[in-house]
Amino acid sequence: MTHWTFILVWIRLFSLVFCEYKDLESLCASQQSCGSCVQTPRCVWCSTKVSDTNASSPLIRCVIREKFLLEGDYWCRIADVIDTVNSMVLVEDRPLSSTKGTDPVQVQPQRIQLNLRRGEEYRLTLKYSQADDYPVDLYYLMDLSASMDKHKDELSELGFQLAEAMRRLTSNFHLGFGSFVDKVTLPMTDTQADRLITPCYVDYGRKPCASPYGYKNQMPLTENIALFKTQVKEAPLSGNLDRPEGGLDAMMQTIVCTEEIGWRQNARHLIVFSTDAGSHIAGDGRLAGIIEPNDCLCHLDKRGFYTYSLLQDYPSLSQINAMARKHNVNVIFAVSNEVNATYHVISKCISGSSVGTMGNKSQNIVELISGEYEKLVTSVTITDDAPKMIDVKFFSRCLEKNGELMERRECGGLRVGNIVEFEVALKAVDCPANSSEWQQTMRIKPRGINESLIIDLSIMCDCPCDRPGHSGYESDSEDCRGNGTLVCGMCSCNAGFYGKQCECEGNELGARNAATLEECKPNNETSEICSGRGACKCGTCDCARRPNPQEVFYGKYCECDNFSCKRSGGLVCGGRGKCECGTCNCLPGWGGETCDCKETNSTCMPINTVNAEICSGRGDCICGDCHCQEKDNVRYSGQYCEECPTCPGQWCEELKNCVECTAYNTGPFVENGKCDQCPHQLDIVDVVEADSVKDRETGARICRMPGDAGCTFVFKYEHHRGGTGGDIKIFKIRAEKERTCPVPISALGVAMGLVVSTVVIGFLILLIWKILTMIYDKREFAKFERNRALAQWERGENPLYKKATSTFNNPTFRQSTRD
Repeated sequence: MTHWTFILVWIRLFSLVFCEYKDLESLCASQQSCGSCVQTPRCVWCSTKVSDTNASSPLIRCVIREKFLLEGDYWCRIADVIDTVNSMVLVEDRPLSSTKGTDPVQVQPQRIQLNLRRGEEYRLTLKYSQADDYPVDLYYLMDLSASMDKHKDELSELGFQLAEAMRRLTSNFHLGFGSFVDKVTLPMTDTQADRLITPCYVDYGRKPCASPYGYKNQMPLTENIALFKTQVKEAPLSGNLDRPEGGLDAMMQTIVCTEEIGWRQNARHLIVFSTDAGSHIAGDGRLAGIIEPNDCLCHLDKRGFYTYSLLQDYPSLSQINAMARKHNVNVIFAVSNEVNATYHVISKCISGSSVGTMGNKSQNIVELISGEYEKLVTSVTITDDAPKMIDVKFFSRCLEKNGELMERRECGGLRVGNIVEFEVALKAVDCPANSSEWQQTMRIKPRGINESLIIDLSIMCDCPCDRPGHSGYESDSEDCRGNGTLVCGMCSCNAGFYGKQCECEGNELGARNAATLEECKPNNETSEICSGRGACKCGTCDCARRPNPQEVFYGKYCECDNFSCKRSGGLVCGGRGKCECGTCNCLPGWGGETCDCKETNSTCMPINTVNAEICSGRGDCICGDCHCQEKDNVRYSGQYCEECPTCPGQWCEELKNCVECTAYNTGPFVENGKCDQCPHQLDIVDVVEADSVKDRETGARICRMPGDAGCTFVFKYEHHRGGTGGDIKIFKIRAEKERTCPVPISALGVAMGLVVSTVVIGFLILLIWKILTMIYDKREFAKFERNRALAQWERGENPLYKKATSTFNNPTFRQSTRD
């Protein structure tokens, strides 16, 4: 059952592949221009001029690439074939390096030029290696609303601890600090005059808050860690009305203000976002009448304040994500436990971000930042900014050199010096209508690092001969009778002309006259125009088109076609030739009516055999296969007629007695004392196994033969040919150690078995009969009881019944009574 299921699966798979192949052939053949042909995957175009094509044989200009590789010049001159294929040129390919004092190289290659054809995938290899002591820029963005009072002073004391922890990971560390509150307008902030000056009080009401603001860059990135402590300690708290803060406004400015913040180009960029409240998002600005969308640009004044807070809305999460990816920024949300769940949702929308919870005394901030940073540097995630018409997939084995190549963008467990390779598969899924979009530049890069692979991409959506100035583009071409432009071998006729060579004037729907119709008939004996397979246009037959674009009528009078020849394997001319007017014109090396006959004898002789004869001298080579002969009632078989399974002298039969005598000390040779007459080398093995490849090379055969006492034994012999006549010399035999013998039958056991089985079966039959009888009786009794319960009974006398006594009354008798 399993075997047949396997065969059916393969038959269906072959059918699907064959149908797909035929569908693609038809799809290619239906393309009427070079541009549409190259936009169809696996199709190639023939740009041979109209005047150079063979009128007696139709030319299908767009065919599948496999057909071109098979037919070559037979289909189209090689010089005229346009087959655009994917290609790559390395522009910059510096090796990976991590030397202190020099700019590290963590991505290889750095720049390539890639020509990509629609629908055809191209794969390239991208290498990544983590650099040692890579610079780190860390910017601490803190919510300084009044509710953060308990965290601010403790944070100021963590500057040195944070620097010390980070310098264990890198010696090149810069630290910065910024703060935010919210937009200074209702309903975000109380706009009463006194509240704009002192929105709140802290330190148990003894210390007034500072005036509210949106965002301020308190300290650009610097090596001066002591300044961080001072700036954080001196930064005043402020207040607002509603619970959410303007953190996303501040984050956008921190990301895009590269010079103001001091982000270094070749460094990891980290933002630690610390708050105990949620954040306003895009659209919330409408509550304050702010409808202008965020422009994702820097708007900081000289003092570091955000100046567009009241002029544009909060940014959206998608804008934050886009800018973070563009500027290689990783965000760490260090938030209170109350809003942890909220920022986990936000983090999912910002790639490369993570979330951690601040402790009661904020002492875990250093561990949180160090831990998240180590996660970043010990893993790599590859990102891309491919345009929508380019499909990109990433495959990698990560650090397992012999592991399975799997589709994935991320690899973990990296250390300095590890090299990870990603196989990048790129495919153009569409050709843009605007030709200016055929040239693109895209980047593939590790997340959080400024290094990338730059791809100058060219999508091949047309042919060179489609462009004026190319040799295949001729205006007013002689091949088009001066009435059109020759484009990639075909005529594009001017207005007022038509035909393959623009030879007809007017339009295709013009009037027909008798003179021109006569030119479309082969002789005066027929009235059929163009053999009934086309229309007469301009005195020339324009043959009708078939639903299948690969099937065409052709000839001066459309008398020929390329599909009515005999078929083999379901294909016209066996797929190995062209059908030309009813006759197969076979490719070189093939012959016969359906081109299924190989014109060679080489396949009828064993490979690597000296002085071998065709079909071992026992058959005829017909169409590349041996047809073995029958001589003296002996029929040979095998690929080269080298075997004779039915021959009395077959080697299995010849060797049987020797093997049985030598290996098992049984058989006729033992009885006749001829065991010592077996000269062949024989080895005893546990199991004789077949090896299809090695057995084919050595000519080994396995024999399973019957022996004494009904036993069966198995052996394998190897041979080689010792002469041109097919002589065989046996040089090695392997026999199985144990024979397979039938187990003797115990007569007593059989008799006892028959007796016991008879008794048991009889008992079962009686038991079944008894059970069935009881069931039947029970059903009948239940039926009787049911009928009796439903019956209507009446009391009455039987009219035939007569009592045994008679009673008479005396009418004159009166019974005395007493007064």
